[in-house]
Amino acid sequence: MQKHKANSGFHPGPQTRGTLSQDVHLNADRIKFQTKDATDVVVQEIKQDVGGDSGWHSHPGFVVGIVKSGSVSITVGCATTTYSAGQTFLETGNTPVIARNASNTDPLVLEATYFVPKGVPTRRDANPPTC
Repeated sequence: MQKHKANSGFHPGPQTRGTLSQDVHLNADRIKFQTKDATDVVVQEIKQDVGGDSGWHSHPGFVVGIVKSGSVSITVGCATTTYSAGQTFLETGNTPVIARNASNTDPLVLEATYFVPKGVPTRRDANPPTC
């Protein structure tokens, strides 16, 4: 089966990438953060037109997304949740996901921060799940 690509209404911006070159073990203020081996931290703004979507994909490691403006429907596997401006969502590479602009009138703007193994791309195209 051919993998599905992003639609034309999906506009990822340039990525800013930095590397945590050593294992990280932090635990402060009831927040725990840990890595094994070198990890890249990548920041990117993503825009979607009305009717746009990301195409089915997954991420190595994980991504923290913040809705800057508009609203987004995130389908992970077969379950969909909608997030509005100011809300945050998480994605991991375990299940295919698609992000759709949830507005019929407004463009969507997201800020994404990816935590991936050093040198690995932030996105893998995927096939949709069978629901």
